[in-house]
Order: sequence, then structure tokens, then C-alpha cells
Amino acid sequence: MNLEKTVKMGDALSNITRIKIIHLLNKNPMNIYEMAKTLNLSRPVIYTHLKKLEEADLVESDLILDEARAKRIYKSKEFKFYIDNDKIDEFFK
Repeated sequence: MNLEKTVKMGDALSNITRIKIIHLLNKNPMNIYEMAKTLNLSRPVIYTHLKKLEEADLVESDLILDEARAKRIYKSKEFKFYIDNDKIDEFFK
């Protein structure tokens, strides 16, 4: 993992709400409405957090047709995030 990707992941994981979203999506893929209802937050707030998580490659989404309506379903992606002094030094070698 390069420095830029590490910073993006660290930034995305630095928010409690985003950690909660990943936790929810680890259990079950969900749409924005379901996440908003479960976390008692507005859909625009959830969308903003999901965008940050997608940019960091921590979640992905699929567009599905449900009763003649398109829904975007989000799911978490497998990842490992580890940083220490040695890892930081590796970025600058």
C-alpha cells in the first residue's frame, strides 16, 4: 500500500460514523435508507460518509432493480490497515 492510499484509508477510518457503517455492512449489504434508519441519521449524511469510504476503497456498491426501482446496495470490502514507525519509514525509502 502506498502513502496516498494509506492516508485515504486512515482519513476514512478516523470517523466513528464511518466505522459504524463498515460494521453494519460487514454483517449485511444495505441501501442508504436502511443505514440511515439503523443509525438514526439523514440519508445525505450517510451518503457523504459512504462517498468517503468508497474513495478509500473500503466499500463498494451495486445498482439493482427492485420492484421497478433502482436501488444502490452497499457492501464492505475486505481490507487490512496497519501502520507503525517502520511502515512510515518504508514510504520514504
